[in-house]
Amino acid sequence: MNSTERRVPDDGDRLRWAWVGAGVIVGAALISLFVYLVDPGLERPAVSALMASLAFILTGILVGFRSRGETVREAAAAGLVLMLLISIVAAVAFGIRAPTLVWLLSPFYAAMMALVGGYAGEMLQGTLDEAHEDKAIDWPWVFVSVVIGFSLSTYLVLIGRATIDLTTSQSLVVFALSFMLTGWFVGYFSPGVTMVEPAIAAGGLVALHAGFIVLWFEVGPPLQTLLIAFTGGILAALAGGWLGEKMQRARKR
Repeated sequence: MNSTERRVPDDGDRLRWAWVGAGVIVGAALISLFVYLVDPGLERPAVSALMASLAFILTGILVGFRSRGETVREAAAAGLVLMLLISIVAAVAFGIRAPTLVWLLSPFYAAMMALVGGYAGEMLQGTLDEAHEDKAIDWPWVFVSVVIGFSLSTYLVLIGRATIDLTTSQSLVVFALSFMLTGWFVGYFSPGVTMVEPAIAAGGLVALHAGFIVLWFEVGPPLQTLLIAFTGGILAALAGGWLGEKMQRARKR
């Protein structure tokens, strides 16, 4: 990677409340939409909690990427405020009961998820120093690939299964498309060449998704399915990264 692209300066230590407010509004809309699509009756708390977690990450990505300068803290603050509001609405309007420790820790968990998303968004925007490092393997971009890839693949598969009843084979195709999109995002927005980083992330993402399947369904995916997903995910991420790099060079020309 190189450091030739100009970085946008931050605004010092001042917390920009406009972006905190924007994050709260966007996050509330995303959570409402995705939970409505996947679990409208709130009958599967674990699935709704996962969708909310991904919405906090996506909120952070949008705040970090769209704002001028560095707004990682603003993304985290938006997640914390939004979770406090959700806790109040859940308890008062819906009568949802949870252990006190869950209510106390959930705002900080939401802030952490939004912080992760905010970091990924800032990397895509190029405001962080590590976005411009020149190494054989840029591990910050591997991390960004994991964040984007996990969010995209989980969203697309869960929403697809809830709305159009995706089969297992169709879900594998959706996974491949999400890995290709992840590679494209990283290849297009990152300075320099970053095709291998999404491919490395793709291998880890397959293992991560396999772990979630075992955790939720208490049964592991067939070995053949894992091998297909592993190989296809890496190739799809490489293809997406290559396409993103090609389009980045065309844009610069």
